[in-house]
Amino acid sequence: MDPKVQFPKDVHDLLLTEDEESGRSRDEDVIDVRQRGGPFFTPPVIVITAVLALTAIGVLVIYSSPVLREQFEALLAGELGTYKEALRKAQEDRIREIENLTANRYGSLTLFYSPRDARVTITERKFTLDCSGAKDDPALIECLRGRMDYTQTPVEQQIDNPSLHLDRSKKEVVEQIPLNDIPIQEASEDRKKVFRYEYRIVMEREGYYPRVFYVTGDKDRPPLDEKDIEVLFWTQRGPGFYTVDFRGADLMPKPETARENYVKARLDLLCLSRDVDKKRKEGKKISDDTVYGVQLEILNRHGFKTFDEWNRIDAALREDGAFTASLEKQLKAHRCE
Repeated sequence: MDPKVQFPKDVHDLLLTEDEESGRSRDEDVIDVRQRGGPFFTPPVIVITAVLALTAIGVLVIYSSPVLREQFEALLAGELGTYKEALRKAQEDRIREIENLTANRYGSLTLFYSPRDARVTITERKFTLDCSGAKDDPALIECLRGRMDYTQTPVEQQIDNPSLHLDRSKKEVVEQIPLNDIPIQEASEDRKKVFRYEYRIVMEREGYYPRVFYVTGDKDRPPLDEKDIEVLFWTQRGPGFYTVDFRGADLMPKPETARENYVKARLDLLCLSRDVDKKRKEGKKISDDTVYGVQLEILNRHGFKTFDEWNRIDAALREDGAFTASLEKQLKAHRCE
């Protein structure tokens, strides 16, 4: 450096000494800044740890629930909107199924029978399917789909009808008994109880064998512990419209009741047989089917609806030896017109 060049005094303060240029200091010790002091769980560390812990708990909660897991996975897949729409539709389907399973149903049935002065007893039997223990809609649907417990004691009541109030001394009769809009199924307001109705119908008349019908809407119902009972089922004919295929009921007379008509029928059948034999001997062709048809007309005219009914009465009366012997004499002496 040129000794002649003069620098300002404060410039010398800016120049480094040889020790400073070599990184040494005369008066200062070298401090290792890598050493850390103070506690580890500082506020930032605590916040990060809490966040991680809550995240882990949240993930565990999500994957422990099938519904939350599905929602979370749908969110990750970017299909949360589609998932919510599917949930909405599934809920609507469940509501519709519950409404269908618990819908009120009513039916109509018309009773007609002979003799028309018979007494008809109609008993309504009410069974209950209790699903009030269901905690959610899927459980409720499963319960409502279940079978009715028919071992329970039903609530019963008798349905009034004109046949119970006939004055038979005045020869009053009933043409028919209409049963309109009678309940088949009803439900409670919360749809957690379903009531199903069945009907036991007894038709009876002095001197006739009774007939018993049972009307139900459950085709899977266990068999009834009752002999000679005719089961009828409700059939849907339209929206909310149910009927029963009831074709009438003719009470079969007991032998003592049918005795007089039986004798008249036997006499007419005898005359038919004699007439057919005579015409066939004359060379006229008369088929067995024609004879069969005329025989059935004779039976119907005297109150016997079918050959089966006639055969039952015939077998019962033939057990009375005295009656049979008397009838045979009457048949031999009978003159056909």
